Amino acid sequence: MSEPPAPRRGRAARIVAGLAALAVIATALVGAGMEFLYGRLQGNITSLDVSGVLGRAPNTTVTDEAGNYQPLTILLMGSDTREGQPDARYGDPSIHSNARSDTTILLHVGADRSFATAVSIPRDTWVTLPECPRTGSTEMGGGFEAKFNTAFEIGGPGCTMKLVEQMSGLQIDHFAVVDFIGFTNVVNALGGVEVCLTESVDDPDSKLTLPAGTSVVDGEQALAFVRARKTLSDGSDLSRIKRQQAFLSSMVREATAAQLFLNPVRLYSVLDAATSSLTTDPGLADRDVLQETALSLRSVQPSDITFLTMPWVERGDGANVVMDDERASRVWQSIADDVPWKKPRRTSDTGSSSDADTLTVAPSSILVTVLNGSGVAGRAGETSQVLASAGFVIVNVGDADRPDYARTQVRYAPGSFESARTVTAALPGSELIEDANATTVTIVLGQDFTGVTDVTVGSPEATGTSNESITDEDIDDVIDDAITDSTTADTVRCD
Repeated sequence: MSEPPAPRRGRAARIVAGLAALAVIATALVGAGMEFLYGRLQGNITSLDVSGVLGRAPNTTVTDEAGNYQPLTILLMGSDTREGQPDARYGDPSIHSNARSDTTILLHVGADRSFATAVSIPRDTWVTLPECPRTGSTEMGGGFEAKFNTAFEIGGPGCTMKLVEQMSGLQIDHFAVVDFIGFTNVVNALGGVEVCLTESVDDPDSKLTLPAGTSVVDGEQALAFVRARKTLSDGSDLSRIKRQQAFLSSMVREATAAQLFLNPVRLYSVLDAATSSLTTDPGLADRDVLQETALSLRSVQPSDITFLTMPWVERGDGANVVMDDERASRVWQSIADDVPWKKPRRTSDTGSSSDADTLTVAPSSILVTVLNGSGVAGRAGETSQVLASAGFVIVNVGDADRPDYARTQVRYAPGSFESARTVTAALPGSELIEDANATTVTIVLGQDFTGVTDVTVGSPEATGTSNESITDEDIDDVIDDAITDSTTADTVRCD
């Protein structure tokens, strides 16, 4: 059995692997009259055959015999290679001699092209590496326990692809890898990407200096934004994944903006930048497959793309995590079944009230998330305890996207209006807001919060509404979403 490679000196730089997703999604923007460009774009892509590692040829089928689109699963990887960089602004090449994929996203697009699910896999996930041929050698590597991103260092994208298939039980159709230069070039070709911070940042390691609030960053700033760790959030790689997902969401929104459709020169610039630093399997690099795949993705909108993180638990060593097999299996199964991750929730209310003054849903039937947007430390935790004692089912407590909400909000999904009314009644003065992305009734505590008030619920028979109890399965579904922290690409998020 091979031994693990010696640790590299220094801290490896990271980039957002989801840029590869941009390359795939951005090609879908090519409209009528521009298809001739596919030949030129194909010539930009570096093709790498990993069939010897996987034991099978790449998938070249976009549709079935009847012409129906097939589900599409692509492993997206960001390489931290310094090859070709003009200077050491991304790190010393002598220290980082072997590239790793420090951020990896498994992208699944439904057969009906109505949804896409993007699952981030933490680089610090502790795994048993598969045996793979070492890059540039006939010697075999792997077969021992190490961090997830070691697979790329040993055997490149093919080994990482083999590892993800081993972890998930899924068969992956294609892979795509992008590097530092490609990332910065695409951001610049887009004219910059909007980011959001709750606090200003001045990070000497990544050379990132940005004010609080929203900013439009160029390629160099964007790379620093997704690499910075010590001065943002809690400093963990897992919090950085959330920031990278938020950045990719913003990038997708920018790439799908109407202005890009109407500007052929800018459109080609984006596609040229995206494909020039892209490495894929021969199947995806094939001109016909690329064109057919791109055209099939034109209907996918930012609101259809859900980003989430693979469920995990602490390994116990203070540095790494391991995959939570039970909860991760639900994510993998949703991909295998070709269904969206965000499942419709059972609601016990009708979405309207026959009596505006009569509450129809009891607290014991309402799943509640409490987020602190008041700027007062500990307020969410204290409030959740009071709400729990009043009978509400608290499934998640945390911080809001910013700490300066003036008014308390109660956000609810369509169909959960009656449940939200009960929560609002318990929080006098709160604002009721319908939110299509809500999976629970979500309270965002504002600076006006004064406390929780007792509520009285009317008879279900009088209102014609069922007041059934929450089941363990209901709670498990919502906890799944809380653990994976799923969000759609049309959502604005602040770090």
